[in-house]
Amino acid sequence: MLTAAAIGTAGFTPLTVQAASIEETRQVLQSKGIYIAGPLNSTEELKQKLEALGYDCTIPDWLDCIIPGLPGQPENPDNNQPENPELPDGNQPENPELPDGNQPGTPELPDNNQPETPEQPDVDENDNAFIQQVVNLVNQERAKAGLSPVKADVSVQAAAQIRAKEIETSFSHTRPDGSSFSTALTQQGVTYRGSGENIAWGQKTPEQVMNGWMNSDGHRANILNKNYTTIGVGLYQNASGTNYWTQLFTY
Repeated sequence: MLTAAAIGTAGFTPLTVQAASIEETRQVLQSKGIYIAGPLNSTEELKQKLEALGYDCTIPDWLDCIIPGLPGQPENPDNNQPENPELPDGNQPENPELPDGNQPGTPELPDNNQPETPEQPDVDENDNAFIQQVVNLVNQERAKAGLSPVKADVSVQAAAQIRAKEIETSFSHTRPDGSSFSTALTQQGVTYRGSGENIAWGQKTPEQVMNGWMNSDGHRANILNKNYTTIGVGLYQNASGTNYWTQLFTY
């Protein structure tokens, strides 16, 4: 039969203990001033001996309470592994946007310092038809006189359209800014050796305006000038419905 004797207990600081061997338990008890006589085969036997000495072994973790500091095994994990950090979703980190073909810091190439093409004036379809009719009528008159036809030129046409709007303000071969009509040609990039201009207002149709010009010596002279090779016709109708007509000739 096992015997136990308690000599005394020493003060202690509680430590967490979960389990220990019988021999380890005996050694720690002795270090705390508690001596157990005889062999111990199980923790249950130890419990019974300690209860006989007046220790309360009915509470949970009774061994920890009675002999704190008893070496024990670390607490087992709860079978739930610590949460793994979230794996990336398979998408690589976003790359910075690629440049749109220009290397960073590469200055744009110069445009060879060419002057900007002047904006072409707006002309509606009806006006375009009238303009073409005037060109045709001019060449008919030149053919009657045995002269070569003049060719419509886009830049001369643009200058003529600008002039058609200007003569509403100043019905003159001098522009509203005081310069000559020929500066409108220069502003459209037209190069020429000589130029001429016919202007008119109020006529409703190409035939009417051509009749008026052909019945005027100065205007007729421009239409039938053998040196001219290009033509531009301008037609502008204001808010009141009044038409303003121009012809520009160059060679």
